[in-house]
Amino acid sequence: MRRAAELAATLGLGLSACGGGSDPGATAPAAPSTTATPRASAAPPAQTDPARPDLPTDLDIGFAGFGAKGAWVLRREGRRDDPVVLFLHGWTAVAPEQYGPWLTHLVRKGSTVVYPVYQDAPFLAPIVAFDGVVAGVRAAMEDERLPRQGWVVAGHSAGGAMSADYAARAKELGLPPARGVFAAYPGRGLRDLPLKLPEADAARIPASTRLVALYGANDRTVGDTTAKRTIARAKTRDERLVRVDDPAVDDHLGPQRSGRATRRVFWRRLDALVDAVRR
Repeated sequence: MRRAAELAATLGLGLSACGGGSDPGATAPAAPSTTATPRASAAPPAQTDPARPDLPTDLDIGFAGFGAKGAWVLRREGRRDDPVVLFLHGWTAVAPEQYGPWLTHLVRKGSTVVYPVYQDAPFLAPIVAFDGVVAGVRAAMEDERLPRQGWVVAGHSAGGAMSADYAARAKELGLPPARGVFAAYPGRGLRDLPLKLPEADAARIPASTRLVALYGANDRTVGDTTAKRTIARAKTRDERLVRVDDPAVDDHLGPQRSGRATRRVFWRRLDALVDAVRR
């Protein structure tokens, strides 16, 4: 059990639960509604209604499915036709609060955000993580009647790697196609550990998909391998590989912060991708 705990604490591809960090003196315009510490709990328990995440009250938030096969669905109040950003979290970051300001920003900008849980404790089954993503998307599609057009898939760390997998396999699985992919500091595992996320062939991503992959100059958790490999193998007409050198956000947890640098490097780039896809 001790070894399992060590692996769970390490494999998280940044695994401080892929859990947080902050820019000095930064403030986020979309901060959560209270100052409560975000819960880093396991997936919501099956067959019960999970507690509402500690996110602003103007968000309409529901949960589709059960546990690790479910997904949070975040919307603008009263809106059911907003196109979707499928947001795939980093390893163990199953609570939406761990990206709360960014998710809130996306919703307020006009997207429905689908946030699959895809895993639960002790977080030692990367081979079935993508199955959890698929199950969460299907549950959200069935329960929430989401539009199938205009989807953008964004992810961080393990979620960044699986965002490319989703784009490569959506047609095969009968899921809404990804018009855009935003992979922030993607990674499939850590050196010297046997647990790795399986990889879909990025060459199967449709040529029309817009693809952005970012890696941090100081990311000592997953490095640049997955980002560079995804771009190298993809055959899309619009693809960009971005090296992030800003010392405020060039480490692995940069995407989870909410300060000026994070908003400039990650939020604005994803906003631009969303806008380009939906023109």
